Amino acid sequence: MTAIRPAIFRSTRVAVVVAACVLASACATFAPREPMTLEQVITASKSGTPPADIINKLQESRTVFALSGSQYAQLRADGVDDTILDYIQRTYVASVEMDTRLRYQTMYGGYGWGPPYRPYFQGTWPYWYHW
Repeated sequence: MTAIRPAIFRSTRVAVVVAACVLASACATFAPREPMTLEQVITASKSGTPPADIINKLQESRTVFALSGSQYAQLRADGVDDTILDYIQRTYVASVEMDTRLRYQTMYGGYGWGPPYRPYFQGTWPYWYHW
């Protein structure tokens, strides 16, 4: 029985070392994504790049712009296509919605109301009606 035990420990050590090497190499292969700037979007639009390609670049870089109405008007005057402007607005709205969802999910300990804040604690009426 003692002869088997060191073999098990060796195989466990080998498995741990291999797993650590795989994790270390996986972390080293990801390059950081560079976000696109508004100047790059304008330059790509003026150079004749199709709107679908510009939207794909924005998606790959996960770029989100928080723009004002005057900035949208300026981008349109600079020749940026309406589909790109619509995509920029949709991604900003989606990012705000996701941020709000994540904030309130963690605030109440999960989805919706958490255990101490159940709206229907006793029966069908909300808990604040049960004095």
